[in-house]
Amino acid sequence: MTDTSKKTSARTSPLKGIRALGKPRSMGDVAYAYLKQAIVKGDIPPGQRLIENQLSAQMEVSRVPVREAVKKLEQEGLVERSGGRGFVVKGLTREEIEETLGIRALLESYAAYLATEHITEAILKKLEDSIQAYKATFTKKGNNTDKLMQLNTQFHEIIYKAAGSGKLYSLINSFRDAIHRYRRPLLACEHYAQVSLKDHEEMVKAMRKKDKKKVEALVRKHILRGMDIIIQELDAGKTV
Repeated sequence: MTDTSKKTSARTSPLKGIRALGKPRSMGDVAYAYLKQAIVKGDIPPGQRLIENQLSAQMEVSRVPVREAVKKLEQEGLVERSGGRGFVVKGLTREEIEETLGIRALLESYAAYLATEHITEAILKKLEDSIQAYKATFTKKGNNTDKLMQLNTQFHEIIYKAAGSGKLYSLINSFRDAIHRYRRPLLACEHYAQVSLKDHEEMVKAMRKKDKKKVEALVRKHILRGMDIIIQELDAGKTV
């Protein structure tokens, strides 16, 4: 085989691991992603009825993709049947809260331990900047829950990445939607939003001293305190 034919063969031979991309996402998939995000963010609260006609009109799609989306949400446990009257957004149960936040406490406290091992001035600066932005938002008047959630998520995300473990990051990321659902009722509570700020400041102080065990304990305490508050809300008859 000549050099030219070898080059031509290399250009035309199938590449390993590459496959057809398939068809673009269906409207059912688009509707599912849209509705799931709205539920996770708390825009559609627990107990809210999902009416096909209403959703179809607001989303400007036919009822078929809406029906497909709701079925997928039911399979994921985000919505449930309400007698013979369609579906409602499912609230969180005590068991789900304890299981999810218990696992999160273990994973994130370990991530913080590892992050402290790898801590640098650049990472500390990012964490401190995030805290200052949170503090500035907290002191503003009005409903700033969405912004507080964004900054809270940013703070923890810096720690996840600083841990330097792709596997651990992937495990934490698999709980992202669930974690987002818990943060809204917590940060909507002004007292907890303030406590959360203080916790973050204590974490960074311990990281600066490279006290891995203290950081690990602070993160675990921070998450389990949030779990206790959500359970108290649930026990008081509030929907979460």
